[in-house]
Amino acid sequence: MRLMLGATLILTTLATAAGQASPAFLRAWLIAWLLWLGVALGAFSFLCLAHLVRSRWGVVVGPLLRAATSTIPLLALLFLPIALGLHHLYPWMDTAWLMAGPLRAAKAAYLDASFFLARAVVILVAWSVLAWRLAHARRPRPGLAALGLVVYFLTITLAAVDWVLSLDPDMSTSAFGLAVATGQSVAGWSVVVIAVALVQGRGPHAPLIPPARLQELGTLLFVALMLWGYIAFTQYLLVWGADLPREAQWYVQRIGGDWGVVAWTLVGLHFAVPFIALLMRPIKRDAARLAGVAGLLLLMHAVELVWFIVPSRPQPLGWLDVAVPLGFGAWWVLAFRRILAAGESMVALPAEDIDHV
Repeated sequence: MRLMLGATLILTTLATAAGQASPAFLRAWLIAWLLWLGVALGAFSFLCLAHLVRSRWGVVVGPLLRAATSTIPLLALLFLPIALGLHHLYPWMDTAWLMAGPLRAAKAAYLDASFFLARAVVILVAWSVLAWRLAHARRPRPGLAALGLVVYFLTITLAAVDWVLSLDPDMSTSAFGLAVATGQSVAGWSVVVIAVALVQGRGPHAPLIPPARLQELGTLLFVALMLWGYIAFTQYLLVWGADLPREAQWYVQRIGGDWGVVAWTLVGLHFAVPFIALLMRPIKRDAARLAGVAGLLLLMHAVELVWFIVPSRPQPLGWLDVAVPLGFGAWWVLAFRRILAAGESMVALPAEDIDHV
C-alpha cells in the first residue's frame, strides 16, 4: 500500500503540472478521474449491499469488491489537479460571466471556489473513511453498510452537480446525481464481472465459479442496467417535457450533429444490446461471454462521461480524452491488483460451491 501511495503522489504531482500547462489535459483528467472513481464507488455500493443482505454472491466476489473499494482514498488524492485547475474547467470561475444573467447570479454563492472545494473535501473524506472501514471489516457490518449507502446517495447528488453539471451552470435537474450513481453501479459491477472471468480457475488453488453463481452475477448486472436505463430516460423525459430553454438546451447540444450519433450509440450499446444479451441464460452462465457484455458496458460508461463533459466546453474532442483515461485506468488496475494480492488472494466460495480445476 505504501508503494501505491507513493506512486499516487507522484502521479498527482505530474498531472497537476500538466493540467496547469494544458486545459485540454485537465479536461481529459476530469473524465478519467470520474470514470475510475465511478468504478470504485460502484463497487463500494455493491459492497454495502453485500454486508446488508449477506448473500452468496457477496462471498463469491467479496475480495474483489473490497479491493476496488480500497482504491477510493487513493482516488481522492488524485482530485488535486482538478482543485488547482478550476479556472481552466469551470466557466463560473469568471465572475463577469457568472453575473451576466439573473439565473446564474442567483447561483453565485453556491458556485464559489472556496465553497466548491470545501464540499469536495468533505465528500471525498466521507467516502474514503467509509470505504476503508467497510473494506477492512472482518465481519458483516450491516449498520455501517446502511450508513455508507445513505451517505453515498446523499453526497453523490452534490458531487455530480458540482463536478459535472456545473460545467454548464444553466442546466439544473434533481435526477442527475441518481443518474450518475446508477451509471457508477453498472461500471463498478462490470469491472467485478470482468475480474471474476479473469481470475477464476487460474492456478492450482483458484476456484472455478459454478454457472449458477455466474448467473447471479449476470442478473445483478441486468438489474443495475435496468435501473440506469430507467433513471436516464426519466431524466430526459422530465427535462424535455418541461420545455424550459435553459435546461432543454443541455440536451439539444447532445442530441444534434455528431453528438446525436453518440447519443444513439449510448441507447443502442449502453442499453438495448446489453439488455437483450443479459436476458439470455447461456450468456449469464458463461464467464467469457458475460465478461464481454460487462466490457461493453464499461466502455459505454466512459463514452457517456465524454458525452456529459465535452460538449460543455469549447475545446473539441481530442486524443488526450482517450489516452488519459486509458493511462489512468492502467494505474487503477495496478492499484487494484496490488491491494487484491495483499489481501485475499483469490475469489472465495461457499464450501458447497467449490469446484476446483
